[in-house]
Amino acid sequence: MKYLITGATGFMGPHLLNQLSAAGHSCRCLVRQGSEHKIFRFNTTEILSGDLTDPGSLTGAADGVDCLFHLATLGHMNNFAVSPDLFRAVNVHGTLNIMEEALRAGVKHIVHCSSVAAMGICKETPADETTPCHPHHAYGKSKLEAEQAVLRLVKAKGLPASIVRFSMIYGPGDPRDMLKLTRMAKKHLFPKIGNRPKLTPLIHVQDAVKGLLLAAEKGKPGEIYLITNPQSEPFDKIREIIQEALGIRKMAVYVPEGAALKLASAIEWVFKKRGKNPPVSRKNIESILADRSFSIAKAMRELGFMPTVDPASGIHETVKWYTRHKWV
Repeated sequence: MKYLITGATGFMGPHLLNQLSAAGHSCRCLVRQGSEHKIFRFNTTEILSGDLTDPGSLTGAADGVDCLFHLATLGHMNNFAVSPDLFRAVNVHGTLNIMEEALRAGVKHIVHCSSVAAMGICKETPADETTPCHPHHAYGKSKLEAEQAVLRLVKAKGLPASIVRFSMIYGPGDPRDMLKLTRMAKKHLFPKIGNRPKLTPLIHVQDAVKGLLLAAEKGKPGEIYLITNPQSEPFDKIREIIQEALGIRKMAVYVPEGAALKLASAIEWVFKKRGKNPPVSRKNIESILADRSFSIAKAMRELGFMPTVDPASGIHETVKWYTRHKWV
């Protein structure tokens, strides 16, 4: 089969490309001009320069393609440096542009990669695909709007697209959340905030790619699937696993919830005044304090999805990778 992958230069993209190429499939990777060097090229890999926000640059991108994996996104790590309009330009309009190109080319299967950020902080525990969405920040709002745009195309034009919502994806080479938490722990700046469980959903990149491939094979057009571990991890347990992998035995500093929220607000205000990206914000702390867990019953039933990487071993493996490669 021939696949078109957007976001192949991100964290999950190379893992997907490796699996597809190892299975003998040919892959066309849509990348922004100047980013071609970031792709590890297999004999069956084709590199195409294009910009999701420029429809003209996408013409022909999906020709001869059997399946589109749309992973490209302007991510949540850019929350403070990016305006809501730019999030919408990339995550919403960019998604529409590549979907229209896929429709024109007659692509048979499409998997749109979304995030539980589109759901926000849910009152239901565990939440599922039917839970009302109330995004907590601009990134999440743009991801929800992109989902809605895809679903409209499914109904109006028969777009053969299913949607996967991922929780936090981590693994060796992850330059995002897990790296940030590991660096905080290494500097003894990873506190214990309050005494609530603070359930945190996450999934190893190996299992995330498995979810993508299953969605491409078995996903139904117009359906949304939650792809995460069946149980969320207490946030304090994640910190303890990271500290253990780093060889840190020092007790974490305890910070009451109210104090953490006030401190985060102050840090956010100071950094914004200086025109810099704050390391933490009030919304970060609000999300951490909330118990977030999701049911994967639908993905298990319709896709046959079940994660295999235990979070303790997966996080330990990731932190050891950071240490070996001198990222921390």
